[in-house]
Amino acid sequence: MNLLLLWASLLAGYVFARTILPLPWRWRYKIPLLFFLLLIANKFHVLHLFGGPRAFAPELPAAVLFTAAYLYAALFFFAGLLLASEVVFGIFLLVRKFRRKPAAAVPARFRSQLHCVLLGIAMLIAAIGIWRGTATPGVREIHLAFDNLPPETENFRIAVIADLHVDRCGGEEKLREIVRRTNAAQPDLTLLIGDLVDGTVPELQEKLSILSGLRARYGVFGVPGNHEYYSGFSEWKNFWENTPVRMLLNEAVLLPGHAVALVGVTDPAARRFRETVPNLGAAVSGIPVETFRILLAHQPRFAPEAAARNIDLQISGHTHGGMILGFAKLIGAFNGGFSSGCYSVNGMTLYVTNGSGIWSGFPIRLGREAEIALLCLHGKNN
Repeated sequence: MNLLLLWASLLAGYVFARTILPLPWRWRYKIPLLFFLLLIANKFHVLHLFGGPRAFAPELPAAVLFTAAYLYAALFFFAGLLLASEVVFGIFLLVRKFRRKPAAAVPARFRSQLHCVLLGIAMLIAAIGIWRGTATPGVREIHLAFDNLPPETENFRIAVIADLHVDRCGGEEKLREIVRRTNAAQPDLTLLIGDLVDGTVPELQEKLSILSGLRARYGVFGVPGNHEYYSGFSEWKNFWENTPVRMLLNEAVLLPGHAVALVGVTDPAARRFRETVPNLGAAVSGIPVETFRILLAHQPRFAPEAAARNIDLQISGHTHGGMILGFAKLIGAFNGGFSSGCYSVNGMTLYVTNGSGIWSGFPIRLGREAEIALLCLHGKNN
């Protein structure tokens, strides 16, 4: 939270210093604007103050949450555009200096007009980002080839749903449509890769029960993400035990008729809540060596260990695909270098899905669309 406070202060301070401070206004007008910027930039703390104990899922009306998210996103993009404009202007001045031309003075009126234009663009980008972030995901088909895929598993179809972040704001119709589109793909297996909820069982059990309508030839399996632990993992664990969805908690299951093992691990967030921490070694113990191994792990950071334990395919979420095109490296830096799509990790294939929903705290997608991933497995000789 201290880092968030620092970031919010820098964000609001930079925008104020570049746009409002230079204006020939009296301080009695500037100070309220600074206070307003600080409120927007500190929206996570402000909502937490009025929205109950869960900072990640405040108990506030959807209109309040999305208005705050929109203002925060607009401020975020406005700051980015301001910084970009300063860089462009700096390059322009350097070029003039290199050519031994006098520095060009920029009229204050022009700067003010430019700032207004940039603010309008930022507000438009934020609106588009929320529109795309909250859109219902489509099915994205991905074909993966393996040297050691069992012949009977050729063209095996795995539907992947992750990062739904169902909360008080999420609509039931959208969730039903996700179930319908997933079932329409006729998967052999459907996997839920964590961060399905943002809230407690009493609040959300009716909505989450919609996922009981998922159908796949060999069943529906899942693993928890960090937000399941933030939301009360023990209660959610009991909830899933009364549904057709089987949660794999540091355990494996063999698929009937296939030399394939499905392995699932808990999330590192479990340690913070004194729950069972991830134990991939325990999960794979007892699996025959020749078995094709598929790992369900919410966070992609497991990839190096998974490769060392002879996992053939790891499926993860958590990153939301980076959310914004161009942010892949930044998001990947916090996730072992992985953010979206397929990777080869020491001979193992890792697929990181963009996720099927979005967190209402920052519900933005720009160029990184939500998806219901449909992984189609093939042998390389077929």
